[in-house]
Amino acid sequence: MRGSICQRWQGTPSRALILVLMLTACGRIVSERPIPSPSPTSTFVIPPTGTPVVVRVPTPTVVPTPTSSPTPIIHVVQPGDTLYGIAIKYGVSVSALQEANGITDPSLLQIGQKLVVPAPGQRDALARPPTPTPMPLLIQGFGCVVSALGSLSCTGEVVNPQPHPMWNVQVRIVLRDEAGQELSAGIAGTGLDVLTSGGRSPFALVFNTIPAAYERADAQVVRAELTQEPGNRYGPVEVIRADAQVEQVDFVVRGQVRNADAKPMRRINVVVAFYDGQDRLLGFRQVVFSEEPTGPGVTRDFEARFPAAGVETFRVFVEGQR
Repeated sequence: MRGSICQRWQGTPSRALILVLMLTACGRIVSERPIPSPSPTSTFVIPPTGTPVVVRVPTPTVVPTPTSSPTPIIHVVQPGDTLYGIAIKYGVSVSALQEANGITDPSLLQIGQKLVVPAPGQRDALARPPTPTPMPLLIQGFGCVVSALGSLSCTGEVVNPQPHPMWNVQVRIVLRDEAGQELSAGIAGTGLDVLTSGGRSPFALVFNTIPAAYERADAQVVRAELTQEPGNRYGPVEVIRADAQVEQVDFVVRGQVRNADAKPMRRINVVVAFYDGQDRLLGFRQVVFSEEPTGPGVTRDFEARFPAAGVETFRVFVEGQR
């Protein structure tokens, strides 16, 4: 089950259960193709007298010129990192990261662990825009706002109308000029790893530089995959309290979540989304507990702050990873 808690900040908090996904592991065995031994070439030399003799002249062996290897990119795992998030950051696939680092269980990343990111040539081949899913998800509340620092922040929500849970959801955001020509683009992941049937999750992407001819932006779900989660590596976490109040210029949500599973949770992800009076997403904040496992029945207190201007309601989403 997956749910969310939604209320106006004057209201009474509600409860919800949200579960999440698992990443599948894959691998392959790579072996070098053996170089065939060169076949000797026979040359017949006839001496002036006597019986002809055969002199075998071996074919010269060609020594290949060594090619320089690019310096590998190393990513050091930080608190809250997931293999999926790292893959998005570097523009590679999850399976490529697993293969490059011999990872069979993506849920067992360790803080401080060093991951080798595939070489540039491999990344270029893997970073091609993914094929759109045949089971489309919906985008609602999408919009972009220019910040005081001159960057462009684009946010929205993905809604899953399918009867099956979906994961590995990616949204492609495109900046266009007045004629509709593409100026810049990027890929955003969702705040939640898994979208259950009827579930939703916010997404965001920041463009640090705004093209001079920028006029509008659009967003499209370009990837989403079926998942057997929740129920394997992920278990139930519930929101047991969520209260909001305005403090100076901030809209502040404080609450408490509890591990409702019989097993410890290695990671708990809390996503707080903020909306205006028309239920349009203004933005969201994430709070991740991953420094130490959260035991069965143990609670965690969270706090999320967002600029108060225009905020009328909020929702709290939560997911736990065993």
